[in-house]
Amino acid sequence: MSETQTPDRPRPDIVELILEAFARVDITAERRSPTLVLIHLPGAEPFTKDFSDAVEQARSYPVEQYPDMAEQVALAMMRAFRERDIPLGTHYPPRSDDHGRAALVAVLRQLGLDARFETPKVLSLPLPDGQRVTSDVSDYLATVEGVPIDDAFDKAGPFAEAVADQIRRIVPQDESSEARLRVRLYPTTAFPEEVWDALLSREFAPELRETVVIDTPESVQPLDRSALERMGRTEEQVYTEAIARSVAEEVEVSEVELGGVAIIHIGGAQPYTSAQAHVLSRHLGEAPHGALVAFPVPQVILANPLGKGDPIMAMDRLQELAERFVSDADRPISAQLFWWHPDSAARAEDGVPDLRPVGVEIDHEERSVSLYTSDEEFGPMLDGLMGQD
Repeated sequence: MSETQTPDRPRPDIVELILEAFARVDITAERRSPTLVLIHLPGAEPFTKDFSDAVEQARSYPVEQYPDMAEQVALAMMRAFRERDIPLGTHYPPRSDDHGRAALVAVLRQLGLDARFETPKVLSLPLPDGQRVTSDVSDYLATVEGVPIDDAFDKAGPFAEAVADQIRRIVPQDESSEARLRVRLYPTTAFPEEVWDALLSREFAPELRETVVIDTPESVQPLDRSALERMGRTEEQVYTEAIARSVAEEVEVSEVELGGVAIIHIGGAQPYTSAQAHVLSRHLGEAPHGALVAFPVPQVILANPLGKGDPIMAMDRLQELAERFVSDADRPISAQLFWWHPDSAARAEDGVPDLRPVGVEIDHEERSVSLYTSDEEFGPMLDGLMGQD
C-alpha cells in the first residue's frame, strides 16, 4: 500500500509581503514585474529594486517567517537610505546589535514617549501639542558605542529621564493660561536647541534665554509657540503681557556695602525676579555709567551701580557672590557677570536690556588684574572711573 502524499502548502508571495511592509512605514513602491519593484525616494529620482534574491532565499524558510522577513527588508531599506541622509520611510531603525539606540528608545517608550531615531544621530520625540521635536544625541551615543545591552540600559536610563523631564515641562496651554503668563530666565543649556525652537523664547544675553512660561501652583511650564495661534496673539503682545505681570511680582530690594562696594540685592519668592532687569533703573537710582549685574538663580538679581565703590573690587565681589549662589542652587542660571549698559534705561519695558559679558581675575600674590570682555566701550569706561579716584 503506497503512502499518501500531502501536497505542499502554497507559499505566500514574498514580494507582495514586502510591498505591504513598505506601506506600513510610508515607503511608496509599485510592482513592475514578479520580482521588480519601483521605489520612490523623497527629493530624488525613483529607482528599481529586483527582489529575485529575496524570493530565492525565502524558499528555504518556513512560511511562518515570511512576514518577519518582509519587515526586515523594509527596515533595512530605511536604514540604508537614512544613513545617506535620504529620509525614506518613517524613521531610522537601529541595527539588532545597536544596543545604545535600542535601549534609549525602549526606556523613553516605557516613560510614555513615542521616541524614534530620524537619522543615526537625531532622536525624535513628541510634544504635547502633537508636533514632534528632534535632538542631536551624539554625546549620549558616544558613551554607549559597542557596549553590552545591560550597560546600554544603565546609561540610557538617566539620559532618558532627563529628556522626559524636559518634555513634561512643555504642556499644551488653553485660554485660561493667559492670566498666568510670566517670563523666566534660563541658561541655554537648559534645553536642546531643537526644543528651544519650539518654545516662545528669545536671547536675553549671551548664553541666557528669556522664555515665556505659564505660572501654576504646581510648576512653571514653558509656552510653546503653537499656543500663539490658539491665543490669537502675536509674539510681541505675549511678551509685553508676560513681562508686565512678572515685573509686578513682589520683590524685596536691599543694599549692603562690602569692602566699600555697594551691592544691590533684588530678591523674590518666585522664579521671575530676572524680569526686574527690564526696569532695573527703578532699583539702581542714578547710574550714568550703567551697572554690573548677575543673574545667579531665578529668584535673585545682584547689581552694583558703577561709580559706587571701586569698579574692580565691585566685579570681584559680585563674581564671588554669584558663584556662591550658583554652587548652592539646584537649578542655577549663571555666575556670569554683565555690564548693564546705561542706554538700557531708555528702552521700553518689554524690550531686551543691553547686557554685555564682563569678568575680572585678580591675582593678589602677583598684584595683577586681568579684565575679560570683548566689549570696546567697557574698558575705556572702567579706566575713566578708575581715573576719578
